Amino acid sequence: MGKVVTLPNVLSLLRLFMIPLIILLMVHVNDDLFPYLIAIYCIAVFLDFLDGYIARRFSQESELGKIIDPLADKFLVLAILVTLALKFDFPLWLAAFIILRDILILWASVVLYRGKRIVKPSLVVGKFTFALLSLLIFVFIVDLHEKIDLLAVKQFLVALTFSFLLWSWGAYFLVYLREKNGRKEHDLDR
Repeated sequence: MGKVVTLPNVLSLLRLFMIPLIILLMVHVNDDLFPYLIAIYCIAVFLDFLDGYIARRFSQESELGKIIDPLADKFLVLAILVTLALKFDFPLWLAAFIILRDILILWASVVLYRGKRIVKPSLVVGKFTFALLSLLIFVFIVDLHEKIDLLAVKQFLVALTFSFLLWSWGAYFLVYLREKNGRKEHDLDR
């Protein structure tokens, strides 16, 4: 078993602990709390990129990291999406699609791990989709400020993000089928 306590794993756990604070700030957003909300959300997203960079650059990748990093991503997105959809104007259909997609990817990962002890890293299209989704969420959070109106930007990013969500879901589904059926590995991101 590889090393468990690594800087990337600690950063992933830190992201998990930031979720309640982000939700609390969103629910009680006002002019005084708004800068803190933006800063903490940006730090959480930056930590996602930082932990992956450190893991690859300094050979600190671990089986645990391959599990908790995407889980931290999914819990962060889930919590924010539910809050934005229920309390604000995030499209409920898109939130439901994102949550369903992530549940299916998580289910497939569990099936592969339990059946074949396979832990697949995130695909490039999945990472790009997460970055785009993070931007979409950021725009919706910025739009929470009463003096800012980003309706056109939100509509454009909703359409673009949905397209990438469909693409990434298809790519992950193909990986699942290939691994489940025991085929040799091919790079689906090219």
